[in-house]
Amino acid sequence: MKKSKALEVFKQILEAKDEFKRQYTKDPFSLLTHFGYCFPPKIKKLFSDVYYNRITRGVAQAPRGGGKTQIAAGLGFIKFFLQNFNVGIVAGSKEQALRGIEYIQDITGEPEIINYVEDETKTLIKGKTGNWIKASPASTKAIRGLHAKGRPMLLIMDEEAEMEEAIVRSALNIIRDAPISIILRLSTYHKIYGTFADLCDNYQKYGYQKYVWDSFDVCEKCRDTCSECFKNYYGLRDDIKTLEKDFAAHYCQGKAKKGQGWLKIPEIRQAFLESSREWFETENMGWRPAGEGAVLPIEMVKQAFHYDQIIPNPSAEHWFGIDWGFKGTTAVEFLEREDEKIKLLESLEFHQTSLDLIIEHLHDLGDPYHCKEIYADASHPFENSKLTDEGFDVIEVPFVSYKETGAGWLKYLFERDLFMAPKKFENVQRQLINWRRDKTGKIVKKDDHHCDALLAATKKLELKKSDTMIIGPRVLPQAGSDFVYNIIKVGTER
Repeated sequence: MKKSKALEVFKQILEAKDEFKRQYTKDPFSLLTHFGYCFPPKIKKLFSDVYYNRITRGVAQAPRGGGKTQIAAGLGFIKFFLQNFNVGIVAGSKEQALRGIEYIQDITGEPEIINYVEDETKTLIKGKTGNWIKASPASTKAIRGLHAKGRPMLLIMDEEAEMEEAIVRSALNIIRDAPISIILRLSTYHKIYGTFADLCDNYQKYGYQKYVWDSFDVCEKCRDTCSECFKNYYGLRDDIKTLEKDFAAHYCQGKAKKGQGWLKIPEIRQAFLESSREWFETENMGWRPAGEGAVLPIEMVKQAFHYDQIIPNPSAEHWFGIDWGFKGTTAVEFLEREDEKIKLLESLEFHQTSLDLIIEHLHDLGDPYHCKEIYADASHPFENSKLTDEGFDVIEVPFVSYKETGAGWLKYLFERDLFMAPKKFENVQRQLINWRRDKTGKIVKKDDHHCDALLAATKKLELKKSDTMIIGPRVLPQAGSDFVYNIIKVGTER
């Protein structure tokens, strides 16, 4: 073959290859669909935002089996193949990292793609244009090899909740030399502490876009009747902690009827049957855990503190809860009960403040409502005696014997959405969220003055408990004069 003819053939081959890439550049979904991917709406939104560079920082909170690793792999492939990005995959374990790159190698090994790849190993895919995909387990030494070196780069952090903070910080630094950088951090919400929990709670502060989906967002289409789905399930389990009546209403909410994904409905149902509520909600719904070590349901605490303001009702019941604390720190909560709701009207914190000044504040708050009722920490008899002398009705609360019962009341109020508080009490919310138990189950005494003041205030509810109530087939204790409290611990004999 003449030299000119050979050059012409080579040019045609290159043009054919370029045309193959060009036809998918504007529609990467059709390329990945060809390789077995499907795109339920929430997944397509994440793909679109990352592929078209609408975001530079994203966090995905999703369930186990919700496709996080495969989705990240698909994104890594199209950024590598269609946009010449370098792609770094950092995972919580070596096995997780290799699984991600194996998904990509399933694609790059296809006849249409293989000619674009120069080299492959277990942890590396190198393109003929010089860009690469590298997988790295979560170690600072392995991460050093992921620097962008002047190319646009996508950094994927898979199952970040399993990574140590030092590893996460090290990985985030490797992308600094990229002219265009995108970071996508994905995980199931296994822990309520660490970098992933902090990011999910503060994603806007850190400049991230958040993507959340559960098993029903990525399941196949369900053709069953919603009203018959687990119809008789309500009240049959010891570890059920929600008053929502069933699987369909509380978890699925009809989303499976529009399913466009891959998870099998029978598998989700089976997971529901054989799992505790906490496990199902974390692993299958992708929700934040109710609290590994947390005293209260964190998401419900957050929900309770979402009000811009709370308007008091002068004709409702009012009372105080006080924790005298240690080292001169005193917390005071001023509460109102209207119908079934407990409202936090005011929260005060005093440091090395004279008792006379604290009493003056109590009068200022309580007198307009004719409120003299105080539930106070019993460990300070002098202060409590002084309050009595000032005309207050003081009920002393011994934390040593009452702490668990009081914590049970608070948990009940938050779980049933019976507690209301304004946004401005950020310190109270923070303490309630961070309230912890140690490994023995004992409540940790640390930064909890407002927790204890609210706990003391629940003694009012405890003193009024009476009668019984029936939930489903179970007879449970009741407290409260005109609304229901259930303080029996979940999973115990009754």
